[in-house]
Amino acid sequence: MESLINIGIILTYLMVAFAAFAAIGFGIKKMMRETNNAKKTLYTIGGLFVIIIFSYLIASDEVLGSYEKYEITASSAKKVGMGLTTFYILAICAIGAVLYTELSKAFAK
Repeated sequence: MESLINIGIILTYLMVAFAAFAAIGFGIKKMMRETNNAKKTLYTIGGLFVIIIFSYLIASDEVLGSYEKYEITASSAKKVGMGLTTFYILAICAIGAVLYTELSKAFAK
């Protein structure tokens, strides 16, 4: 019975990997056809990397005494700080974009 479950899990991993590669492949194929959209996409991805790098640079690697029992290292603390800072920046940008869109519609009428 256990080997049947292992086969099912392996098959599921293979199907997920195939779906991921297919989605990425079709996305790249479409980007090659439409270069204007590809430039916008690359600029967006570049902006995301800039935000991630900025977040990593300003993240603290301090480990509080209360977290030492969980064996948190300075490196993992810095990565968590980077993730939180990135989330905060992207959330603020998303809220700002929604507010800008709605307010510009309201004042345009």
